[in-house]
Formats: sequence, structure tokens, C-alpha cells
Amino acid sequence: MAKPVVARMSLPLWVYIVGWLFFAYLFTQILSFGPFNANNILLSGMQFIDFGVHEASHLVFFFLPSVLVASAGSIGEIIFAGLILTATIKGKSYFATVFASLWVMLAFRSAGVYMADARTQAIPLIGPGETVKHDWNYVFGQLGLLHQDTIIGGTFITIGVAIGVVGLAFGLFLIVRKIAKQA
Repeated sequence: MAKPVVARMSLPLWVYIVGWLFFAYLFTQILSFGPFNANNILLSGMQFIDFGVHEASHLVFFFLPSVLVASAGSIGEIIFAGLILTATIKGKSYFATVFASLWVMLAFRSAGVYMADARTQAIPLIGPGETVKHDWNYVFGQLGLLHQDTIIGGTFITIGVAIGVVGLAFGLFLIVRKIAKQA
């Protein structure tokens, strides 16, 4: 028989409620977060880490075909956030899973916004030299999908939002379960 999943929630209930409210606030901030309105210090810090992972992913996969190297940055961001999420689940730190799901949401949003910018190339890019290539303009151009950039990017953003919603719902479930156990 399977052993029941036990969530580690040893802090007082009010801490989890305040934490969940903060996560709900963070969720709304991620919805509007982007390259032109990065005014939230926590999200800017998370995005800074994602940017490092993005650039490192290009370097780690330099030996692959150029289309894969170009896409590796955004894919690396998503995998990194997914690993954080996996670690919280495996570590049975289920309330931390809510935060990790929001990080996954941010990574999908970051990738989606970048993808959707492939044709317009309005996002300022950072890189070595004076001619920095837009990863997704190159990838979608090579794959004949440049005209689909906003659809593909929008899909990634939507997936991220769905993951964020599921994370928040899970956090609420944990709180309700803790309340029920105290009753």
C-alpha cells in the first residue's frame, strides 16, 4: 500500500496564509513583468539568475547545431526552473513548491516574450560584440516559423500562467488541509 504524502508545514498557519498572499502578489507581478517594466526587485533578481542560466546554456551546448545552441538559452531557463520545482517536490517541501512553480511561470514567460519578439526584435539584447543575434529570430527563421512567433510565444506564456495557477491552487489546498487538521 502506498504511503500517504505528508506535507511539512510545521510553522503557524498565519505564516502560510501570509506566504500564500505574497505568492499571489508575485503571480500578478509576473503577469506584467517584462524587459521594459522590470521594477520588482525579487523578480529582477530571479530574472538575473535566469539570464545567467540562459547564457550559460548557450555555452554548455556550443557543440550542437547552431539552431539548438540558439534555442538552448530559453530551454535552459525552463529546465533550471523545472529542476527547482522538482527539488521542492522530492524534498517534500510542498509549500516551497508554490514559489518554485512561480519561478517556472517566470521562465516560461521570459522564453515566451523572447519568442514573440522574434520578428519585431524590440527587446534590447546583451552580448559580445556589436552585432548580437536574436536567438528566436534565428531559430524560427531557420525552421520557417518566423511568422508564428507570437503564437508560439503566447503558447509558452499561457503554459507558464497555467503552471502558476496550479501552484497557487496547490498552496491553497495545503493551507485548507492544515486548517482541517487543526479543527
